[in-house]
Amino acid sequence: MSRIAIFGISVPAATAVAALAFFATASAPTPAHAKACHPYGTIIATAGIAAKNSTAKKFARINWRVKVRAGATLGTAYTDWGLAEEREYHCKKKLGTWRCSAEARPCRP
Repeated sequence: MSRIAIFGISVPAATAVAALAFFATASAPTPAHAKACHPYGTIIATAGIAAKNSTAKKFARINWRVKVRAGATLGTAYTDWGLAEEREYHCKKKLGTWRCSAEARPCRP
């Protein structure tokens, strides 16, 4: 039986081939899970204004989706907030109301 040294450890050749095949397929994204993200950074949408912080965030997120959809190069495939990367809200309370903006890098499945 032939043996191969991997990281200084001698193992049977069949085991080494099986291990390499497993790690090669486990680390590569499958087409079903791969996503494409907007290459030019994040998109910021403002005007989430409401009495409650959670509602202001919701309005900001809706405005973010509208702004992404309106983009000439993006469209509806990129409007899913759950798929977006680098998501964050910027909120301040002013005159008794919450004002939030939503910022994220849009991605599509």
